[in-house]
Amino acid sequence: MKLTVHLARENVADFSELIRPVYIESLGLEKLDPAASLGFPAQAYIQQDKPTQPKWLSFLKPHFNVSEIWNTSTSFVLLVKVSGRIFALTFGMSGYNALDPAKLEKGFGLRVSANSVDENDLVTVDTRNLDAVTRQQRTHLSAGSRISEFSIPLEQDWVRRIQGKTGKLSHISSLAGADSLQINISAPLKRLPAVLAELLERYKATDYKRGFPFLDYFQPLSEGSEVVSALDETLLDWMKERRDGKISLAMPQIIDDEQVNHFEISARRRVVELDEVTLGGVYRFLDEFYGGDDPLGEIKVVPVSDSGQAAGKKRTLRDWVVCELEYSGKTYVLSLGDWYEVNRDYVASVNEAIRAIPDLTRDFDFDEWDPKEKEGEYNERVAKKHGWVLLDKDNYYIGGPSQKIEICDLLTKDMHLICVKQQSSSATLSHLFSQGSVSAELYRGEPDYKARIYRDASEYWNEAIEEPSDGPVIVYAIANDRAGDLADNLFFFSKISLLFNARIVQRLGLGVALARIPMPEGSLRRKKRNPRKKQASRSG
Repeated sequence: MKLTVHLARENVADFSELIRPVYIESLGLEKLDPAASLGFPAQAYIQQDKPTQPKWLSFLKPHFNVSEIWNTSTSFVLLVKVSGRIFALTFGMSGYNALDPAKLEKGFGLRVSANSVDENDLVTVDTRNLDAVTRQQRTHLSAGSRISEFSIPLEQDWVRRIQGKTGKLSHISSLAGADSLQINISAPLKRLPAVLAELLERYKATDYKRGFPFLDYFQPLSEGSEVVSALDETLLDWMKERRDGKISLAMPQIIDDEQVNHFEISARRRVVELDEVTLGGVYRFLDEFYGGDDPLGEIKVVPVSDSGQAAGKKRTLRDWVVCELEYSGKTYVLSLGDWYEVNRDYVASVNEAIRAIPDLTRDFDFDEWDPKEKEGEYNERVAKKHGWVLLDKDNYYIGGPSQKIEICDLLTKDMHLICVKQQSSSATLSHLFSQGSVSAELYRGEPDYKARIYRDASEYWNEAIEEPSDGPVIVYAIANDRAGDLADNLFFFSKISLLFNARIVQRLGLGVALARIPMPEGSLRRKKRNPRKKQASRSG
């Protein structure tokens, strides 16, 4: 039997605290007493969803007799108290949605799995990278393996869920965990307290430090602490200003796209359908439909199937937001609804690695970038002044007109491939760093790509340009309005992305360097957006 298990926070003392009142008051969740005594403290709830018709019916109705097709589902919640803690077992999507997520332990399933899974029997690992351009992926191997076999860049990707086999638990042969824990159990319901007590012991254990020490890179902060309050206040100010520099949105869970017809964003009985969830779309919802003070908690987003039912968990906007903040000399990250303090040793190791990248700012002595000047205009001006090849927008095509890459923006005679961007956001810099590593991969893997570079150089300088003995250098030229070294002024998200891409370049035998382009102080500050016209919505 496969079970999904959640652990309530330590301060949750009563079963009723875990259930969202709206599910009992309006959504048909009912208490259900056991037919026979269980012998341990428990409370059950059941919900039978109202029948709904799939959205695809409107497309088929003119030609087929499908008007009487209905979808329905039933959900169940079982709350159990063991060893002074409350566990929740959920069945069906509404079963989870009936729980108050703020009352559940984050990372419970991941910690239990990391402490229990056999290190040589990992099967699946879910990760998300630490960047404003968030990439989530699930890596599945056909046979149990060690974490090293998954080829995951652990300095950049945050392990959020692991799945594998275990020989350390009674009645459980395999498990998978992120916030919740999925277990395959062979014991009957009456033995559940012993199973849950064992899971609680595994949650408190520290065995994971041997095989998964990177799980300590990010330490969760206690809800309601002064630091969390200060971070929340700053984040809300950023959202009021409609900032997008160190804030973005990412799907809180990996879902099957084929099961999703659209997304619904809602608050205060206003519901808007979205094809995709973007920061711009959320800001438009705030401008047009929301007048409250707690958008992170009140606004909800849920993926919806073509049947009109949830295709994933309904989550608060807070669960979607990815944000990086500096506070009192420390680095904090908001992800999946919780604030995390980035481990000092991890921050120090990243900073040390970034400072080891050569900084060629003084060598290039770039002109100041006028904020009114477009990137193309600046590159053209600098190329003309220094006598460099201008390759900005001069794309190399890989197999067809839709497959193209910009080699670099500026090319020097001694084979410095300079990639230029303003430090306007983590997303912009992520694109810049990726451009450099992709260019390096093509340089080593595509002979025509490499030949194109030296052909352009030779034609420009009217002489044969040879490959340097130590190879060309990818230079990330970053324009910002802050005095000082780039290594000290980059966003932490960006440092991780830079380090990841720089190592790719170096492994390919190319050099990598940084250079700062000066801009007038304060010129990159974002202006507030003007509200747009209202879009169609519905009350619900």
